[in-house]
Amino acid sequence: MDYLLSKTGTVYVADPHVVLLEYIAMKSFKLDRLTFIVSIVLFFACSKVDDVVPVDDQTSILPDVGNEAENIPQWIYDEMSFFYFWDSGLPENEPTGSEDPEDYFYSLLNNSDKFSYISDDAEAIKEEISGTIIAMGFSPAYGVFTNNNNLFAVVEYVYPDSPANKAGLERGDIILKINGEDLNQSNFQELGSNEGFSVTLGNYNGRNIIPTDEIVTINTGVIELDPVIHYEVKDRNGIKVGYLVFVDFISGKNDKWLNSLDNALSEMKAEGITELILDLRYNPGGEVVVAEYLASSLAPPGVVSNNEVLVRYEYNDNLYDYFLSRQGENSPNLVSRFQPAKHNLNLSDIYVLTTGSTASASELVINGLRPYMNVTMIGEPTFGKFYGSYVLFDQNDPPKHNWAIAPVVLKYANANGVTDFVNGLQPDVFLQDDLLSARDFGDETDPMLSAALSLIAGDGISGAKTGTGRLYEPVYDLDRINRKNIFQSGLPAVE
Repeated sequence: MDYLLSKTGTVYVADPHVVLLEYIAMKSFKLDRLTFIVSIVLFFACSKVDDVVPVDDQTSILPDVGNEAENIPQWIYDEMSFFYFWDSGLPENEPTGSEDPEDYFYSLLNNSDKFSYISDDAEAIKEEISGTIIAMGFSPAYGVFTNNNNLFAVVEYVYPDSPANKAGLERGDIILKINGEDLNQSNFQELGSNEGFSVTLGNYNGRNIIPTDEIVTINTGVIELDPVIHYEVKDRNGIKVGYLVFVDFISGKNDKWLNSLDNALSEMKAEGITELILDLRYNPGGEVVVAEYLASSLAPPGVVSNNEVLVRYEYNDNLYDYFLSRQGENSPNLVSRFQPAKHNLNLSDIYVLTTGSTASASELVINGLRPYMNVTMIGEPTFGKFYGSYVLFDQNDPPKHNWAIAPVVLKYANANGVTDFVNGLQPDVFLQDDLLSARDFGDETDPMLSAALSLIAGDGISGAKTGTGRLYEPVYDLDRINRKNIFQSGLPAVE
């Protein structure tokens, strides 16, 4: 698949051996076909990264495990034996060497493991995403009506100045066909993998989607993936309220997008906001360093200055003992803490808009902040991701093979020990995100934004529509979500 960044799938790599990820993957996940995703639903894009940043040559955080193996199955077994979260369940018998690598890898997985995956294109994973890519630049969510199997897509948002934006595509546009072919649950992934295509739009009449004759042709081009899609300051009954739409935890080349986030926070702070609405409806995660920075910008100043615990990580005995013996119980690989941020907003409350697409680092921020401030969730339950992975490569120079594996190696919990939220983090106010009636970002008739503003003003949510009412069910492509994962870039080396 090729929706956001590249057919080969690219991952931020700060260390030549390992990158920390949190992801949700199906066992059928093919890294060579899928993209690094910033949304639980698809971003249509092209097939190559515009600017590849070399992998840092810093000391490896972890020992080279398995790199002396003479065959790929043995390498897989050695790596899994040291790193895999469920290592105790691995077979005692080592492979013969004749096994198919992919089949063998999946045969080792714990029955509850939906997330670990393997790729035969390690070099593609090592490409670092700069945040400037060749792409179409829009994010469609997929859905199916409850009374039939007709699939459609609705545009969640469009990157400014992208090919999709220049073609006239807008948030809320409904897509029924790609290159003249109707969408269904069997073909939508394959149809969306093309490098440029035409889409046939439809209109929603309140009950059904009616096809139109409007066809929009979208090519690929260089786009800027600034995750700060929209921000502004609103005045509600004399209360200054910041509103930030943040779609991706990505720092970018030379921290370009981290600086963009910082600029938005700075401007809102300068306008004197005392409340913040953080819109994470379409954000499935990304870099832990960005999650730490955002959380540290939002948490009470005392929490930040005291370097309180954001989350703690749990590993198998091998990995836990490795970090503990070399870095002690305060190892940054065992515990993530709040760090000084350039612009702390000095908040005691925060309002977060969520959907089933809110995952990974988004959930880490929400869960990590809850012990220290009032976090009011408005919307739908989040996806429910609390596992993490290392992506492991052969470290020989030159490599003996081009395989990479991403086994689950950890799970995380907040300072109060909250983890295992398999059904997602639950909203305080339940509202469904009906994209068929999507409003522009910042439009106060948006039910979720309206509810948050009403709560801030002390008006309650009597004017907001709560509960169900959406006539369609979202269709989540788990394969694509995997390419947007929690991972740690710039992990300190273990000596």
